[in-house]
Amino acid sequence: MRILLALLGIFLRFSPDTAPGEEPIKIILPTENQGLLTGDYAGFYQSVKRDFEGQKSDPWEGGQYGFVRNPMRIGSQIIYTRFHAGMDIRPLHRDASGEPEDIVRAIAAGRVVYANPDPLASNYGRYVVIQHDFNGCPYFSLYAHLKMTGVSAGESIDQGAGIGVLGYSGEGIDRERAHVHLGLNLLVNEGFDNWFAKYFPRDGNRHGIYNGMNLVGIDIGRFYQELGKNPNLTIPEFLKEETVWYRVLVPASNRMDILSRYPWLSNGQTTAAAWEISFARSGVPLQIQPVETQVKEPTVVWVESSPFPQSLMTKGFIQGSGSHYTLTKEGLRYIDLISPSE
Repeated sequence: MRILLALLGIFLRFSPDTAPGEEPIKIILPTENQGLLTGDYAGFYQSVKRDFEGQKSDPWEGGQYGFVRNPMRIGSQIIYTRFHAGMDIRPLHRDASGEPEDIVRAIAAGRVVYANPDPLASNYGRYVVIQHDFNGCPYFSLYAHLKMTGVSAGESIDQGAGIGVLGYSGEGIDRERAHVHLGLNLLVNEGFDNWFAKYFPRDGNRHGIYNGMNLVGIDIGRFYQELGKNPNLTIPEFLKEETVWYRVLVPASNRMDILSRYPWLSNGQTTAAAWEISFARSGVPLQIQPVETQVKEPTVVWVESSPFPQSLMTKGFIQGSGSHYTLTKEGLRYIDLISPSE
């Protein structure tokens, strides 16, 4: 009997649902609004204002992560061309004058790495970034459009601790559409300041490496829902479910530090003659594989077939048709952020 129990313990410990050495990721929603988990999506996502083909609407779908904004008709079909990198959560509480009152809380324990108190310094308005270390890798939750922030960089913070109040600071948001924008991100490049100065020499980078351009977000709404089905799900496992939309061959770079933060991207390999990077439509890197062939410049090697222009499907990063695809100026710039040219 003891032998059977021991064998059962080994089986449970190493069953496919729990990878050895990995801890389950436990995250909570940042406000009292739990509609994402109960199926009340219209009550959870803050809607967008839309005027398309003469019809005005307020679809809640525009508050989701993904290509959910700026509809465009192509032939008989409508596609959505603007990408939204997080999810917008509507308030549950307002005072007599309509001001939102919801407290925004940390989705997991971590350390505050950035707090922007200036509502005019970013499209995100007042925003806070918290670093969480999940299974040895740093991930960054971002809380934007806050009415006020109550934390400072360097603070350690517990899960559920208040970090601010939901608001409508930032560009293009009014009190009616007050919300907290929540993202869960990978950090792309520790040398972001150099990259920013290279491509935007006239603009000052006010936010250091925690500029939104240096944070690429996963599909956080779907991640919450998948965790509800499988509490042992990890972020690398979750991203394996994403569809690869295009692959780019890049020269090896000694400054591609994303591999040191997320070794699961390359299966732990850190050197190669060149790398083939697989991307989701969102631009999130899903896999970075070493290749033996050397290349002189970034080259698109494969793109998922689509009846629509790839520039509309890839945030403007890919252009071309048939089997002839190239990176756009914006695409080359993004690749240089991930794998900086020497």
